[in-house]
Amino acid sequence: MRHSTLHPRFGSGLGKFSGDSVPRCIDKEDLVSFSLERDRRLRCSEGLLWVTIENDRNDYLLGGNRELDIPERKTVILEAEEPSCFQLD
Repeated sequence: MRHSTLHPRFGSGLGKFSGDSVPRCIDKEDLVSFSLERDRRLRCSEGLLWVTIENDRNDYLLGGNRELDIPERKTVILEAEEPSCFQLD
């Protein structure tokens, strides 16, 4: 697992972000962590994401334009199982 680079078309410098500044694409095995000020919906538009949400006993695999509701004020960790793009609505 890496915690250092963004997908090549988006530059570099991956780390912890607020919800509005979360990168939109990440490379295989990269991690992104963030928490949100309000409930949002995560959609994986390309690739496959492993999603872990603080205090949720389940983890989620998200791909193929699938969506997942993300609660406010919970730390969320995304790991790309392959190069992946996503958005927060």
